[in-house]
Amino acid sequence: MVALVAPRLALADALCCVGLGFLLAALYDLARILLGGAKPVCFVLDLAAFALAGLLLCGFAACRSYSGVVRWYMAAGLAGGLAGYFWGIAPATRAADRTIKWLLTRPFALAHVLVLRPLAGLLAGAARGAYAGFVQKKNARRKLKRTKQLQNQGRVLYNS
Repeated sequence: MVALVAPRLALADALCCVGLGFLLAALYDLARILLGGAKPVCFVLDLAAFALAGLLLCGFAACRSYSGVVRWYMAAGLAGGLAGYFWGIAPATRAADRTIKWLLTRPFALAHVLVLRPLAGLLAGAARGAYAGFVQKKNARRKLKRTKQLQNQGRVLYNS
């Protein structure tokens, strides 16, 4: 059985695990920003974050902790770091992400509004005009075909 660790040393371990929790949450948030928020992506990222949390906790306990084993306060510190990031820092990073994406897409949106939409309107108007001319010619041909062909007056034939 592992001996009891002094409270000062346990607090140092817990604070280090809080930092690991912040780091893990930041990596998770960065991966969500880069890879998107689709359900399969989130599922894979959740599994990877869970496995990485266990690896970080066991690695810290084996290498740096004063007790040498994983203790409850280490897991609580890691969970506290995750919660602190997602409740405190993540809203700001999401807002920064939205702002950056908005700024990066502005030139394309302006090009769409100022160039592509008027060009599409011109092309549609030209196509509409060409189609209208075609329809007028077609209707004129129909009118010509509809006129009745009368018999020649000089050659009236009677049944005898």
